[in-house]
Amino acid sequence: MEQVIEQIDNQKAELVKALKRELHKRAVKFKYTKKDGSERDAYGTLNVDIMGKENEPSGTGREFPDNQIRYYDLNSNGWRSFLVENLISYE
Repeated sequence: MEQVIEQIDNQKAELVKALKRELHKRAVKFKYTKKDGSERDAYGTLNVDIMGKENEPSGTGREFPDNQIRYYDLNSNGWRSFLVENLISYE
């Protein structure tokens, strides 16, 4: 992940790192650009206490690219991901 973050500008890199920290702590509202160019307003988390133990990753061994952020979407109750360079903002 560090190599990928180094490839994007410093301001974006700090934003990505901060979002990842916050996703582990709480439910976060954030915005990113989808592959089709539209923007998604997301509300998600990586905190098991918030998403529920039943939604915790099962550890299938599937590797995800370092240039993606995975999160549990609290609006659709499912896992989603996006490219780190597509992050716009978070609250």
